[in-house]
Amino acid sequence: LDIRRERYKTLAGNAERGAAWTLDDSLDELKRLCDTAGLDVRGRCCQAVQHPSAATFVGSGKLEEIRDSVEALRIETVVFDDELSPAQQRNL
Repeated sequence: LDIRRERYKTLAGNAERGAAWTLDDSLDELKRLCDTAGLDVRGRCCQAVQHPSAATFVGSGKLEEIRDSVEALRIETVVFDDELSPAQQRNL
């Protein structure tokens, strides 16, 4: 099995209060999972939100930040630490 290494950026949503894992723990675990899948870590960011956007999961400002990173770092894949709806996937 040949897995191509891709440049990627991870993004995690808001960590729930009282959760057993911190936001950094969650992003560290996601990085390890992506490393195992053959992806090359290029960055990570997060956004604290009460309710994710139905259209894009993240707000417009964070979406612009992600777009700028994707272009500047020539990122091929963005990994979210949450399940995205088909509409969110399409819009992103």
